[in-house]
Amino acid sequence: MPCDEWCRLLERYRSAVNRYNEAANNLGLVPGREFNAAWQRAEQARKGAENCRADLLHHEHEHACLVGAGQPEVHYGIYDVDTEEFILGDQGQSGG
Repeated sequence: MPCDEWCRLLERYRSAVNRYNEAANNLGLVPGREFNAAWQRAEQARKGAENCRADLLHHEHEHACLVGAGQPEVHYGIYDVDTEEFILGDQGQSGG
């Protein structure tokens, strides 16, 4: 069962990803001279989302609050879904 801290970190990560999504979507809406500033905002939002994701994964591995009953400790997941793969998405996959 996820602990309160994991839930807080997940919500923090979701918010950061939403900020990044909004910043990235705005890149196509700004005129030429304002693009650099918009790009910097998107980069800051991306880095913020990466940091939040790292905090969430670190908590999962350190606290092991998502380890299911009877599962080995190396598997971190909730409801038989490996949350690290879910969070990484395509980033964690190799090949093309």
